Amino acid sequence: MAWQNVKMHFALILYMWICSQASCEVGVNCWWNRALSVGGNVSLFCQTSTWGRASSCGLCQLVIKLGHRPQFASACASTDETFNFSIATEQREKILCTCSGNTSDACTVIVRGGYPPSAPSRPDCAIEDMDKEHIYCSWTKFNETMIPTVYTLHWKDYDGNVQSRESNSESALIDREEYIKGTYITAWVTAKNVLGSAQSGMSQFNTDHIIRPDPPYNLSLTSTPLEFIWEMDCDDVGPLDKSCQGQYSTHNNMLNWTEVDDCNFMCVLVDPQPFTQYNFRVRCHCGYEEKVMSNWSQVYSVRTPPAAPVGHLDVWSDCAPNSDKSSCNIYWKEMPLSQARGEIINYIVTVKLKNGTEVKQVNRQRRDTGSQHPTEQSCLQLKLSPGVTEVFVSANTSMGTSDPAFMPFAVRGQTTPKVNLSVIGENQTLRVSWSVHPQFSESVLEYVVQHVPVVSHHRCLNWVRVNRAQRSVKLTGDFKNYTAYNVSLFAVFNNHSIFLKSATAYTLEGVPPKVSQIHVKNISSSSATLIWSPIPVHESNGVILHYIVGITETGSNIRSNGTRVQLSELQPAQQYEAWVRAVSAAGEGDRTITTFSTNKKDRNVATILLAVFIPVFMLLVLIWVFTVVCKSAWCFMKIPDPINSKTFKHMNFQHTLPLLCSPSELSLKISELEIVENPDPDTPTLPSDTESDKILIDVEPQHFQVPNGLGRTNEGGERPEEEPEKLNRGNILKQDSWEKEYSEMVDTDDEKGVGDDEDWWDRQCVSDYERHFLPSVEVN
Repeated sequence: MAWQNVKMHFALILYMWICSQASCEVGVNCWWNRALSVGGNVSLFCQTSTWGRASSCGLCQLVIKLGHRPQFASACASTDETFNFSIATEQREKILCTCSGNTSDACTVIVRGGYPPSAPSRPDCAIEDMDKEHIYCSWTKFNETMIPTVYTLHWKDYDGNVQSRESNSESALIDREEYIKGTYITAWVTAKNVLGSAQSGMSQFNTDHIIRPDPPYNLSLTSTPLEFIWEMDCDDVGPLDKSCQGQYSTHNNMLNWTEVDDCNFMCVLVDPQPFTQYNFRVRCHCGYEEKVMSNWSQVYSVRTPPAAPVGHLDVWSDCAPNSDKSSCNIYWKEMPLSQARGEIINYIVTVKLKNGTEVKQVNRQRRDTGSQHPTEQSCLQLKLSPGVTEVFVSANTSMGTSDPAFMPFAVRGQTTPKVNLSVIGENQTLRVSWSVHPQFSESVLEYVVQHVPVVSHHRCLNWVRVNRAQRSVKLTGDFKNYTAYNVSLFAVFNNHSIFLKSATAYTLEGVPPKVSQIHVKNISSSSATLIWSPIPVHESNGVILHYIVGITETGSNIRSNGTRVQLSELQPAQQYEAWVRAVSAAGEGDRTITTFSTNKKDRNVATILLAVFIPVFMLLVLIWVFTVVCKSAWCFMKIPDPINSKTFKHMNFQHTLPLLCSPSELSLKISELEIVENPDPDTPTLPSDTESDKILIDVEPQHFQVPNGLGRTNEGGERPEEEPEKLNRGNILKQDSWEKEYSEMVDTDDEKGVGDDEDWWDRQCVSDYERHFLPSVEVN
């Protein structure tokens, strides 16, 4: 038993020690008044709240620091504390707090701006439920304080006793036990936060006269113009004591109600618009001085009769300036009901052609009365035919046809001023602004701002007309995020329009996608060229500001406004990983990566020159050797001289080679024969085969002996003994007849050969040199 008491005392001491070590958390909320002018000092109202053991929290001291400099100290108690101080405006967001004493204590501070409350409206009190008979009081607050604000309903009974009830909303309840029936009560409301307080006006009422009556019923229309009547039940109150309030709205504007004057017994709508649906409601009180109004009646709706349309349709086109209009569409907007004043049956399009004729086309597109989005415009359009000069569009209703609307087509050729156009996307809208010379605007009727998606499968034109005195407009509609829109500005004159400028914009930009194509070119040992394809406008999710190019191995980044970058200072024979990413106002896109390897180290200039010089030098040497050898009489650039033939050397030196050549040819002489090639490419027509005997060869007439039969013609006949002393110099005109012609070119002294000579010829003492350069001679 003693041991159990020891354990119990030990556990108690341990628990007390653990509790003493528990940290004290302190929260500090500070507010500054946004309603005060910025500049100089600003007053901060701070409120502390603590969490933790009170004894532990009481041991620490709260210290507020401004920029890590102690400003003042506040005692840290277990209860909440409110204090205020003044600091410089620029220091209001730099407040820190610490808890001294226990280092384990935590301290956080939140600084926010707010507004003091405005005076609320007088409370409207009524008994809604006769069974419970509680008094419901409501009021209206006139500003948003942005900080916690407490509203308090106060009421004072006939004995002067004041009671109150706090509320965070705009209503409060007085229980049945908290008032006496048939007595007067005065009620008011106060609003308070750390930045200030305000009080409403007083409401005084008899608790028996604040019963809320039932709303009016049986609303009906009695005549034209619109006249509404209803019924109202009030107990113990005459009909002359009742007072009512009526309101109306149109079908397209259900949220805005308009008060109707003098509605005690009935309400009359003065000058209602034709073919317009009106909504009407009414509420009344039963004549007591408290004038507790009933709730609103049910809404009664009625449409007025139609009438003839007024005004013009809003017409525009997508025609390019100076186009033939054959590839254009005419667009027009639905005529508002306030102008149509009846159901539109169809649209009439009148087209004037170049030949002066007029063609009317009926377009049966009609308003979608069942549309769930009445603000949306239908895409009413008509494709034009070739030869169109003017277009007019009218709306046809059951009560008549509207005045024709003229389409002012855009033209070029006129002097356009310098225009600065700016398009900024914000919150699903496009804010368009422009500046133009004032003198130009004096002759302009109006401006038209046109916008259309850059890429759209269902193309429908959107445009807004702007007064010529305006220089900005806010475009609204079914805009899509990350979508490029082409915004164009036009100036409209009496019978035409002029295109001024256009720009591309996004209502909301996103991060760009990856670059689709990237490759490396012009790779050397120390540099390379990185090339990529630009991201198309309709895929970029925003305006591409620039591209960032980097190399993973070096960690370097390069900013580029183009689509190619020169990568330098690379190492030879090294593999690199290069990447590129696009940047927009929303951020950077993902990387597109490619790899490449640099070449080996380039040879120096001396090596390159030597490699080029040696082949050139060798070529020059070979040419020089060839030239020298040719001059040594064994080769010519043209057909060689037959004197160098071994055949004739054997003929002239038979005594040295008696076994190879005939001894009868020792005294053989031969003329020097030169065959010149025709250098003129425009050589006359080649001679026919019948004229092949007329061969022009310059021969020096000499007499020498030839073997028997060598001087015969191809037909075996003898050549004439006497020939002209000199033949005209000429050219061999036909290469295929060289063999025949050469075999006939032999000078002779009319010596006839013998059989031994023919044997000598058949031995064919011909060298390789002759076989290559000389025409072959065939001897019969």
